[in-house]
Amino acid sequence: MTVVTFSLFGFATLRKRLWAFSQMGLAKPALRKIPDLRFFKLMGTGSGAGFSTRPNFGVYTLLAEWPSMEVARERIASAGGLEGHRQVADRMATLYLEPVASRGRWDGHRFEVAADAREQKLPLVALTRASIRPSKLFRFWSRVPAISETVEREDMRRFMIGTGEIPWLHQVTVSLWQSAEAMERFSRESATHGEAVRLAYQENWFSEYCFTRFNLLATQGDWQGLTDMSGLDRDLSGKAEDRTRSGAGAMAARSAAAG
Repeated sequence: MTVVTFSLFGFATLRKRLWAFSQMGLAKPALRKIPDLRFFKLMGTGSGAGFSTRPNFGVYTLLAEWPSMEVARERIASAGGLEGHRQVADRMATLYLEPVASRGRWDGHRFEVAADAREQKLPLVALTRASIRPSKLFRFWSRVPAISETVEREDMRRFMIGTGEIPWLHQVTVSLWQSAEAMERFSRESATHGEAVRLAYQENWFSEYCFTRFNLLATQGDWQGLTDMSGLDRDLSGKAEDRTRSGAGAMAARSAAAG
């Protein structure tokens, strides 16, 4: 089973933040040498919930794809290419994810969804990635403040962070939702995000996009917003009580399939 990890690294002091910023370029050769690492992106983040035009130099993320849960756990814990981040970061947390529905590509890469992938469970994890055409930057970012304000008021959103490879041009949002219906409503029907999605398609804002939904298999570490699922290495992969109500998983899958 393909497993995707999303790791967050927090750096408190100026010295550590300067080190982390330098690793955006310096760490990539070492990361490429990690065995079994199929795909990865080392990224910076924006300020606030959702995404922002203001960078956050205290937080960086790593998204990676592995061939199995066992390999993912071992590499995150001990791979040499991540030793610096493990030692320097003041805090770190990792989400272990199973793709259940995906549409589009990320730098040509498609997240593999197994033929026997399980139904969507709660909390669901959503990843949205877009490469924004330079000519559409103002149109896109002028709508960001209103979208961020809307999502911050959404009770069913448990966590959200904006991240990306290149500021303003490549935007990634990773979010956890306690309700598939609430995620769908925000994504498709809200006056802020929903309207932006419609305009993006109509006006061809994106040169590449990727929408993926995941099951949360486990969490490791401690991070604000994930506190109730962190601190202990919690394995969610077999808990029947985390399954959605009937039909919620199908809705999330349709959302990803429809884009």
